[in-house]
Amino acid sequence: MKIAEQRGQSAGQAAVVCRDIQFCAGTKEILSGVSLTVHAGEIVGILGPNGAGKSTLFRIISGIVPPHAGWVRLFGRPAGVNTLSNTALMPDRSKLPGWLTVREWLGFASRLYPDWDSDRATELVDSLEVPLESRISTLSRGQDARLQTLTCLARRARVVLLDEPLAGVDLVSRERIAAAVVRELASGERVFLIATHDVRELEQLFDRIVLLDQGRVIAEESVEALRAKGVSVEQRYREVFGG
Repeated sequence: MKIAEQRGQSAGQAAVVCRDIQFCAGTKEILSGVSLTVHAGEIVGILGPNGAGKSTLFRIISGIVPPHAGWVRLFGRPAGVNTLSNTALMPDRSKLPGWLTVREWLGFASRLYPDWDSDRATELVDSLEVPLESRISTLSRGQDARLQTLTCLARRARVVLLDEPLAGVDLVSRERIAAAVVRELASGERVFLIATHDVRELEQLFDRIVLLDQGRVIAEESVEALRAKGVSVEQRYREVFGG
């Protein structure tokens, strides 16, 4: 099944444009000359091994940190403080306040995020089976990932950035997270960028993949074109990165 065809994907305006992004941590170069364009309605996999620079790229796209060189635009606007409301970022490690219960966190989030959709949050609590009365610090890795997914998807932000959403997550949680993303894709109104090195579970979602290694884009592929050649995303990943 081709998810992009199912939701009637059309080529929309440029939602995310990165040009020649560079970023360093001290003397270590994290990103070097990264350029990519994502259109409205697309879902793009940012694929690469640990340490490839995926998390840093997402923080730059989200507007949390600026690049040291190059630029990012979201729907034509420079990424930064003024575009934070356009992006919902799920980080690769939980940063939610562990002392709160899930219910308390959702109440706080509804005040923190101006674009919070309380009705959508209620739906996601049910579909993701998030335990409302549990403290966040007591959640399993899978439950925590489901809560972080809920926090992103309950916002109306047009660009959703999921950083390793399935890392260390149990099978049931993987299935629920993937199903929640598929439901969001049905409208075709959002842009999804998913950073992962766990390709098999998510490859059916992707329209395109960008392969990132040591801070550089080393390949960009249309998933439809790969399939036309009888090559899966996982096969292409292994071809590039080995293993």
